[in-house]
Amino acid sequence: MKRYYYKKEKVLLCARALFGQKEDYREDDYRKYQGMEVVVHPDGRFSVWGNLGEEDADLLRDTKPDHANVLPQAMALADDVTNE
Repeated sequence: MKRYYYKKEKVLLCARALFGQKEDYREDDYRKYQGMEVVVHPDGRFSVWGNLGEEDADLLRDTKPDHANVLPQAMALADDVTNE
């Protein structure tokens, strides 16, 4: 499993890449996050977490396949990547 991390300045870019195609997408919904984490499983499924600071986070996307093929664009924006 790989974890992709996005710092504050890239949160909106990551959110736009991952969620911008949704009809109800609003950039302001993601401004509150200090960072984002995308967890990618070996089978291509991924989940997204919004970091609110300290040890608090919101699950923004449960673990699901990438049917919309949005993951490659978001992965390219990552500030850091770790393997587990």
